[in-house]
Amino acid sequence: MKRLVFAAWAAFLGAVVTLTLIGGLGEAPDSERPDAAQASFIGTENCVACHTAVHAAYRDTYHPMKLGPATEIDQELLERWEDLPDPRGNPVVFDEDEPSGIDGLRDLELDDGTRLQAIAGVYLVHEGGRRFTARFLDADDSVEHERPVSPYHVGAKYRQALTVNLGEGAGSRLLKYQYSFDDGAYQHTWRDRNQARIYEENCIGCHVSGFDLDAFEADRNQPLEDLAADLGVGCESCHGPGSKHVTAPRDPDLIVNPARLSTDQQVHSCAQCHIRGASRVHAGRQDNIDFSPGDNILDHFEPVPVAWGEGTPRVAADGKAAASRQQFMDHYLGTKASMTCTDCHAMHEPDSHAALLRDDMLESCARCHGDSDYPDLATVREVMDGQRGWEDPAWRGWRLQHTFRLDDDRRVIGLPEERWPEHDNWPWADPDWQWDMPNR
Repeated sequence: MKRLVFAAWAAFLGAVVTLTLIGGLGEAPDSERPDAAQASFIGTENCVACHTAVHAAYRDTYHPMKLGPATEIDQELLERWEDLPDPRGNPVVFDEDEPSGIDGLRDLELDDGTRLQAIAGVYLVHEGGRRFTARFLDADDSVEHERPVSPYHVGAKYRQALTVNLGEGAGSRLLKYQYSFDDGAYQHTWRDRNQARIYEENCIGCHVSGFDLDAFEADRNQPLEDLAADLGVGCESCHGPGSKHVTAPRDPDLIVNPARLSTDQQVHSCAQCHIRGASRVHAGRQDNIDFSPGDNILDHFEPVPVAWGEGTPRVAADGKAAASRQQFMDHYLGTKASMTCTDCHAMHEPDSHAALLRDDMLESCARCHGDSDYPDLATVREVMDGQRGWEDPAWRGWRLQHTFRLDDDRRVIGLPEERWPEHDNWPWADPDWQWDMPNR
């Protein structure tokens, strides 16, 4: 993100600036978080006038596609709606492990005053185009009520889950089936997500900028557009709220430029979403809604637990990620911990691999390793595939690891056994561990 952030400033100020800012290399950054933390969120549309070119490139990346309205649901998903496992439609999940999404029967009161009794399931039906209907069925599959609804897609690259607000006072519920990659393959299919979550209570912080928890609690039937500055990850997720910046855009202390942050601060800013665990601030949440770029992520969030030598559902026995979106832990277990995410990734630039790389994938590796170590894409993917070579499920990792550490058999690992902490703690729990964070 840093390289294009500076490019945007250069365009705005009318200067020509050529900078390559790589955290951990060259001059140490300022590493102080500016006063932007006291500002408020204004939305990406207020950034476009000055940062037009940067915004145009950013719009083609996956970050702004993390959440979107029905008009942005993937066309292939719509074309394969009839392939859903349930012919009645896609169930809205009130209760997990239930084919209908409801355990038993439920009474519901909707925001238009409609009262429904003994509802056995609510199904989202695609009516063609971008039109959807929620059908409320009784135990005999008779339609007790139906109403038009506008679902949202969650995610875009590996999966698209769907969430919908039925107007029954709870918030947005996930649908049972998501359209996602099959295990071990890169072909999309309908898969059972089976999660009884209220989206605004648990997930939304990593899919929007500027989520307003108080507004949601005041009215849980609101559309998601009214609860956030941006649907999708917008400018202010990484640069902090921009209300002060737009009033005095030449003052660099009124917006966060990630390149001015320290190496660890930059990585922690990405980790506000690229981590799994639980909020330390809001009980029950698994997202970050109070983090500001420049913070220590561990002040806000507790990573998922590790069990050295045994593994957990989310973490392999050697500490490497066993699920997606855990780059924070991989990074600090691996061989690149002195680098920042943006040494390889550029947040504003789409690329042919859909990985937000600063360069072509081979060129990204060759910048440090030369051409001989990674002669082709297959070799690059090999050093990132945490599943390759592991038969024991406890040691199998995610298919896109970020430890870049191999054992003698060239399998991807987390920490070598001789470096495992004595107890089931992450290494940074050691009191001697130091972050390069400024004192604030």
